[in-house]
Amino acid sequence: MSASSCRFDSDLGHQIILIGREMNNLIDEDDIKAIFTDKVISPQPAVQPLPIKRKINWPRFKDHPILNFVFLFILIFLVSFSIINFSAISKKIQYFLKVDIARKTFSVVPIPTSNPFDPISKARLVIPKINVDAPIVWNIPADQILDKLLEGVVHSKGTALPGSEGNIFITGHSSYYSWVDSPYKATFALLDKLEIGDEIYVQYQNKIFTYKINNVQVVSPKDVGVMDFRPGYNLTLMTCVPIGTTLNRLIINSEQILVSE
Repeated sequence: MSASSCRFDSDLGHQIILIGREMNNLIDEDDIKAIFTDKVISPQPAVQPLPIKRKINWPRFKDHPILNFVFLFILIFLVSFSIINFSAISKKIQYFLKVDIARKTFSVVPIPTSNPFDPISKARLVIPKINVDAPIVWNIPADQILDKLLEGVVHSKGTALPGSEGNIFITGHSSYYSWVDSPYKATFALLDKLEIGDEIYVQYQNKIFTYKINNVQVVSPKDVGVMDFRPGYNLTLMTCVPIGTTLNRLIINSEQILVSE
């Protein structure tokens, strides 16, 4: 073999090596697999890093004595309030469950009817909508009302009587100490459920006086004008609101629409 022939073979080999390198640059391993498998290789989605969960440092009461005191104060207040006003709160819960949730009639007190005259029978206040049936204690001066409220609802001395023109003024407890033994310590706990058009009944001297509510309002304890004389035959009921407080007075005004014997 001549020297020129060896040089030719060497140059040819060198060219083949260069061509091979160029082919490697143009075709990668995935392209070769695609050619032989006839499948399209889809790019793999980038792997998202998992979110880092940050630990929430909740405030600890032991590190904040003021918050600890406020929380303890509120807890003691709520428990004490619930115990003291248990009778009134239980009535409101019963009314809510039966009337607002179950859409049933709350009252089990029937509308009063006239009975044969009984000289020793007591007058009664009946409000079927809120299950009130309580004796009326008549002509009580202002300084004795609080004591008499445990015997029923109280008629303020100097205001009108059923059948006479003016303003009959009757008050009752919305709430009282739960440990006091009286069935009338929360007689008016649901008085705020009454609306214009609802009816109230007073059984007095063998007659039934029917009143229809025409106004509902909340006033200051200093507003004594609610007891004033009004033309016509009127009945006004009053109790303290919110329950368990003496902050305001709930006033229910009504007018006589019927007298039956």
